[in-house]
Amino acid sequence: MSDDDKQRRERAYWLWENEGRPEGRHDNHWTQAGEQDVSDQESEDVTKTNQEADQDFAGGNDADRSAIDIKPPSAISPD
Repeated sequence: MSDDDKQRRERAYWLWENEGRPEGRHDNHWTQAGEQDVSDQESEDVTKTNQEADQDFAGGNDADRSAIDIKPPSAISPD
């Protein structure tokens, strides 16, 4: 996978997260992620968010938490 594809995937995931994880909009998020010019800082923010989500789902320190208990970053911190 190229770096551009990886960044686009991360951006699409970020868009999905910020919209509250709606079902059935993956094509829209993928298209929107490809159309947008992502700044370096925004790309770093998306990468950090994805890494934190990966750690949460991998078990981290809270192995008894389910995926339902994990809140998206947009619900945890104010914009």
